[in-house]
Amino acid sequence: MRDPFNREIRSLGISITPHCNLKCFYCHREGHNCNSNSLMTPEEIGKIVKSTLKFGVKKIKISGGEPLLRPDLVDIIENISDIRIKDISLTTNGILLENYAEKLKNAGLNRVNVSMDTIDPVKYKNITYCGDIKIVKAGIERALDVGLTPLKINYLAMKNTIEDLDPLMDYCRDIDAILQIIEFIPLNENLKKYYVDITTIENEIAKKSDKVITRKLMQNRKKYYVDGLEVEFVRPMDNTEFCNNCTRIRLTYDGFLKPCLLREDNLIDVISPLRDGKNIDDLIYKAILNREPYFKGK
Repeated sequence: MRDPFNREIRSLGISITPHCNLKCFYCHREGHNCNSNSLMTPEEIGKIVKSTLKFGVKKIKISGGEPLLRPDLVDIIENISDIRIKDISLTTNGILLENYAEKLKNAGLNRVNVSMDTIDPVKYKNITYCGDIKIVKAGIERALDVGLTPLKINYLAMKNTIEDLDPLMDYCRDIDAILQIIEFIPLNENLKKYYVDITTIENEIAKKSDKVITRKLMQNRKKYYVDGLEVEFVRPMDNTEFCNNCTRIRLTYDGFLKPCLLREDNLIDVISPLRDGKNIDDLIYKAILNREPYFKGK
């Protein structure tokens, strides 16, 4: 199905918890004090996913918070696995990945994205307040061993991490991971000092590239190949290209469909009707009809 702006719906992003086991200084901690009773069950998540498949969804992206904090995560993956789904991915900080990787693969997870802003142990601990980069690397190695690939490393470009980019590129090249360089969005005035325009970084990467591919189905994002390393750039905000080519709807941890990543005023409650035994197809249809580009350009 296409929305009123002719954007095909192909992907569903699901936040399964707002909780996290790290305390990164830049995080907005959305829902940090939420009531655990508001979380959807694996069965409820599975039913909602199955309904979205009728409207063209073929990819599922699971996130948090930190999704590996859900003790029933394997059940969640098993409930959403379906032959019609081409790709199920999960974004994690990697702290618990080593213990979960094989179970998640067996349950139906295809691949993982691991957030890693530096490979320097001291700096990593300072950024996260309590993280251990050795544990994250062990989780990545285990994920690669069991076939959760292609594995992507999510690097948030900030002024205090720019010097870590080259070592991180070498690390990704060594383990055959894809590097995603993500634009940092300051969520308050105190964080603006960390902002970096990643256009300069992209221009430098482009000069070094052996090959460049434009991904038509991914907001026209470019993929750069540099000495055997794949590098992508993600600009989620103030970006008409991102909005005009967005193919994803989102499901919040407490059961609301979110037609637009950047809006909070048009959420649609699907969990209450589902718990009342009602069909939610009309609500999914409504969510798709409510979609419009947040940044429309001129």
